[in-house]
Amino acid sequence: MAQEANADTLQMLMWHFENVRQSDQHLIHGTRYYNLYPSAPGNPFMEPDEFRTGSVIINDREYKPVRLKYDICNQRVLMRYPLNIGGYGEIVLINDFIRGFEIGERIFRIHSLPKKGDQYCQEIGTGSLKCLYFWHKELVPLNNSLESYNQYTHENKDSYLFMNGQIFPYKGKRSFLALFPEAMQHSIKVYIKENKIALRHVTDTGMNNLINFCYSLMEGRNNEMQDKT
Repeated sequence: MAQEANADTLQMLMWHFENVRQSDQHLIHGTRYYNLYPSAPGNPFMEPDEFRTGSVIINDREYKPVRLKYDICNQRVLMRYPLNIGGYGEIVLINDFIRGFEIGERIFRIHSLPKKGDQYCQEIGTGSLKCLYFWHKELVPLNNSLESYNQYTHENKDSYLFMNGQIFPYKGKRSFLALFPEAMQHSIKVYIKENKIALRHVTDTGMNNLINFCYSLMEGRNNEMQDKT
């Protein structure tokens, strides 16, 4: 069960959300954050390991601005808030009520992934076509160390394409192209080559441009099919 909100947390709400009412309990409830492996090399967070300004959706309500950090090892969201005695406190928000969040320019929403169930995913794109990234790290044994028995892996992502309400995994260019109708594949392949896109390492901006290009092809194809009917 979540801990009761303390006076410092309530003060944080007064500063950040002037119109918060007592019914908004889900934001101010959470568990205090403790680093259980302080000597483990690395960290459990999405890089960079720092709190950044963003927003969070609790049920159907969006709260902003808030300072958030995403623990991709344990799939949980941390919030930092100012204490009335000075300094800051950190709590882990309750996953059950989070519908999505944004950190910096990155947008995260919950999607039901094949073989993984409901997970936070970074969304790139809009409407019926989006790229989804599921970010994760692992805590693994560290050999030959006298200081720590564990270490955090580097961040990694699993890639998916959200298309017309369905989610399909892909790993590289070949599997990405195979998700589209054959009539579109050549144009997409040419776009990827001309823009020197490596899907495993493409920037968010590059992927957004690719998704927009694919979406325009889909819209054009749909319009042609409607004209023929």
